[in-house]
Amino acid sequence: MNNRQALLWSLILVVLLLLMFTPLVMVAISLAMIPTVFLFVKLDTKRFVVYYVLSLLAVYVVTAIFGAGILGTVASIVSLSLLIPSIVMGIFYKKRSSARSVLTGGTIAFLTQLLVFLILLTTFGVHVTDEMRQFVRSSLDTMPGELKQMLPQNMIDLIIDMMIRLLPLYLIGISLYFSVITHWLARKALVRSGEMIPALRPAKEWMLPKSFVWYYLIALILGFIFTGTSDTMIDMILLNVMPILMVAFAVQALAFFFFLGDAKGWSRSVPVVIAVVLAPLMVLLPFLMQLLTLLGLFDVAFPIRARMKKS
Repeated sequence: MNNRQALLWSLILVVLLLLMFTPLVMVAISLAMIPTVFLFVKLDTKRFVVYYVLSLLAVYVVTAIFGAGILGTVASIVSLSLLIPSIVMGIFYKKRSSARSVLTGGTIAFLTQLLVFLILLTTFGVHVTDEMRQFVRSSLDTMPGELKQMLPQNMIDLIIDMMIRLLPLYLIGISLYFSVITHWLARKALVRSGEMIPALRPAKEWMLPKSFVWYYLIALILGFIFTGTSDTMIDMILLNVMPILMVAFAVQALAFFFFLGDAKGWSRSVPVVIAVVLAPLMVLLPFLMQLLTLLGLFDVAFPIRARMKKS
């Protein structure tokens, strides 16, 4: 990788960090790991450190010129918080590991860093759950008076408690989101630059381990046993584990449609349309999520695909 390309990707990192203070903040943060991963894979360690540090300095200088150097410091801190998972994913890329290993490594690294951050906040006297509770209440206070009257206080308290208990699920979801976005786009950029980076297997070949069936059944049984014990640790674990398992099996169901389309000779666009339509609907319609979960469960538990291939 020549200096011109390295400067270009460093500039992309600078632009993304500066965009964090615009209405495009969510887009910028979502893409912020990509140039760091690219530079880490394409450069040796010393050159990577030089270009990365120069990028952060450039962000600070630009913001300082406009009298907002504190924003440059904030952007640098955000970038540094994304550095470890970026390096972890870069290491897997350099080893030519499978896409699944890259996503797993990136997700675990990001999740670990979030947990460490929460522990540090607690150590310094910042209680995250209390802050979440206050934030939700402040958000509800901005609602129209008529709408607030429709929500009794006990229901508001229930919603807040539920959101706090789902904090582990949020952390896992955020970690997975950043890993998927980064892998999807960083891999494309690396492949175009000449790197041989393994892609995810085609959707029609996706298959969860059969152990997931047992995890789901055990969680389901425990859910029935501990129904009504909302203050127990087991209930909190199940509250976070069940949605993860349901989403995993729902994705498995969508993958089954890709297999079915290939087996039946459908147009390639048909399973894509099905996935695009069902993916948002299953979030909005609980019964659809349950149906897709069952379909994915059956697809993993029974040799449906093998029988279809024979027929």
